[in-house]
Amino acid sequence: MNGIYKGMYSAVRAMAVCLLFCACSEREPLLPDGLIRLGARPESHARTLTRTSVNDLAGLAAVGDRVGVYGVVTERADALYATLTTEWETAPLMNNVRTTRIDAATGMLFWDGDYAYPADDGRKVKFCVYHPYAPVDAGGDNYVEAAAGRSPVLHFKLTGEEDVMWVRPVLGSRKQPPSALLFEHKLTQLRFRLIDDEGEFEGVRVTSLTFDEANTASTLNLETGELGGWSAPSDAVAFPLKAPVAITGTVETPQVLAGEVMLQPEQPVFRLTLKTDGRGDYPGIEIRPSGGETTFTAGRSYMVTLRFRGRTAVAVSAKVTPWMMDGYGEGIVE
Repeated sequence: MNGIYKGMYSAVRAMAVCLLFCACSEREPLLPDGLIRLGARPESHARTLTRTSVNDLAGLAAVGDRVGVYGVVTERADALYATLTTEWETAPLMNNVRTTRIDAATGMLFWDGDYAYPADDGRKVKFCVYHPYAPVDAGGDNYVEAAAGRSPVLHFKLTGEEDVMWVRPVLGSRKQPPSALLFEHKLTQLRFRLIDDEGEFEGVRVTSLTFDEANTASTLNLETGELGGWSAPSDAVAFPLKAPVAITGTVETPQVLAGEVMLQPEQPVFRLTLKTDGRGDYPGIEIRPSGGETTFTAGRSYMVTLRFRGRTAVAVSAKVTPWMMDGYGEGIVE
């Protein structure tokens, strides 16, 4: 198999994962059989304050069967930073391997089968890891395009509930284990809270929050992490309200809606239509970042405040919350 040894071993193989901003990790020595091992200290994530379904080891474990792993063999000294070409002309050592689970306590990835490093010390394995896993195919909403001589590319289509993550590639060999994996969020995230300053909306419920003409389709290069162009604008991308929500928030106690929506990053504005069961619809609400920001950044979560003021206007402000804490946004829509 192109000089790569893939055998049956009794030892469990695993590769550990470290989430955003993890600086601490501990490495276990490579076993004599050359199986890949790496361990991460779960306590190093205890203070991570991200806002997403995948925000720590426990969150990652919840999607532990939906991570994809590529491991391509290379002899290039600059393989960590260079985009490989000839190495992708033959089947990789780990060819879009889907994880079966991730241990919430240790962060270790598990998959079916056992994989060993090349016996030649000069040959390394470059790991490209992503979420959510998609099969290799030639079409559909979510699939991996794997063309000979090029990095694999994830094609995905959003509904607003998906979290797309990518790991900056790491290298490993029989003599040098790979460093901890660092997952990066590739989308921007919006959360919402409601404030009725004047009590004008007592008894009124929000029935839906939908985005106007939000792009839903794009690609992700699994080696470089670059997003491709966006397309397929849709009015169907919605904040995931499970049921109508009564408007009860105040300045002192804002009403935070459960859930979040993930959208195309680097946009200067999102347009929203808010529907109620007693006051009609509020189309064309514009949400913009501020505080020095001009676009909604990938990897950041924005808390959007909707202020209800009679029938004249809905005031909007967007405050950044971690994923990455930085800056504020605001705006008013008539």
